[in-house]
Amino acid sequence: MNRRSFLAGLLAGPLLQVRSLGAQTNDLTALTLAEASRRLASHSITPQQLTTAYLARIATLNKDLNAFITVTADLARREARALEAPKGNSPMWGVPIAHKDLFETKGVRTTAGSLLFDENVPAQNAAIVQQLEEAGAVLLGKTNTHELGGGVTTNNPFYGATRNPVDRTRIPGGSSGGSAAAVAAHLCAAATGSDTGGSVRIPAAFCGCVGFKPTHGKFSTQGLIAASPTFDHVGFLTRTVEDAQVIAGTAQGALANPRIAIARKYFCEDLDAAVTAAFNLKYPDIDFPIDAKTMARVFDPVFSFELWNRFGADWRINPGSFSKEFSTFFSTPRPSIAEYEAGLAALKEYQAAVDKLFDSVDIIITPTVPVVAPPIAGPIDGMKILRNTWPCNAAGTPAISIPLKTTGLPVGLQLIAKRGEDDKLLQIARYILS
Repeated sequence: MNRRSFLAGLLAGPLLQVRSLGAQTNDLTALTLAEASRRLASHSITPQQLTTAYLARIATLNKDLNAFITVTADLARREARALEAPKGNSPMWGVPIAHKDLFETKGVRTTAGSLLFDENVPAQNAAIVQQLEEAGAVLLGKTNTHELGGGVTTNNPFYGATRNPVDRTRIPGGSSGGSAAAVAAHLCAAATGSDTGGSVRIPAAFCGCVGFKPTHGKFSTQGLIAASPTFDHVGFLTRTVEDAQVIAGTAQGALANPRIAIARKYFCEDLDAAVTAAFNLKYPDIDFPIDAKTMARVFDPVFSFELWNRFGADWRINPGSFSKEFSTFFSTPRPSIAEYEAGLAALKEYQAAVDKLFDSVDIIITPTVPVVAPPIAGPIDGMKILRNTWPCNAAGTPAISIPLKTTGLPVGLQLIAKRGEDDKLLQIARYILS
């Protein structure tokens, strides 16, 4: 297996009717984050009631879905009881959420989906965990992830495969597959995710929820067990765009009459029939500065070099703690410093070219993933699954996946905005769904 094949995989049951849950108005877990926040603020429900409802649902469904590696039931109950009053009118006060198991959580095991961290109990929270804790969010547990966040399936060799709640025979996507499955199955109001090449948006598209990747650096990655600081992003999985606005703390509302263009070249090639049918949108075309060779120039050498720096020494010391796929990667030479620097130079040129596109448009849209969720048993084309999302990580742009209307498996619509225009991106995404 060569390095490109590895990167494809690395960054590569009966129906559960999750889409109908909103009609179950007597079920508190059917409330969106924004709805729950308003009811908590009005004291028509309490954090204890909402937390209890979610824990009961987790107890019923998680055994089959395997969305959580660790459920923090006792901690969640304690946190909910301790919330006596809203913290500065925070919309996250009393809202039960989950964190991807790559984010360090004080006193709670954080495995990163890897045997390397199987007994890891951090002494402090990751920055985003601390931020949400201070806002009054309640921690339900840690969600499953692809090993070390490096893959598109969440078929974890150590903690088991997470199953897609829409069709349990299929993958939820990765690497934030546990977070997406938990959100789609109403096991939490929202969840954090990390995104290096598409790890928030891919599972959102496959599970039929919303996946928001902010501008690179907007949220600190301190305390994220990650591999590539050049491409790593903190992100969020939610049920609605409004929910994403709430948890990300961005401006509310919807922005009408945006300038929208479609990047058809590259992004719309060789789509599944179901994706083609759902992506039936009519907007002007725009020529995105990308082709089949761009990834090899601006992404692969940078990612590979940084992954080697992060985990290469661990592999040499303790190779048994890595899967076969990771061991194969580390058996290949690390890119040279010259290759790394050339990649960074090419990346800078690519970012400038992408930035320039937004002189004439507000939003560029593409299918989030060219395919629908494949079966857990395969075949799985990791490179194809990754194709439409990694360009946004390389560009550092904010991007979001929102569900398109479809009668079959979920299909995601990806919206991309200029770096720093996260508020505009979310407002336009909300307008499109309205």
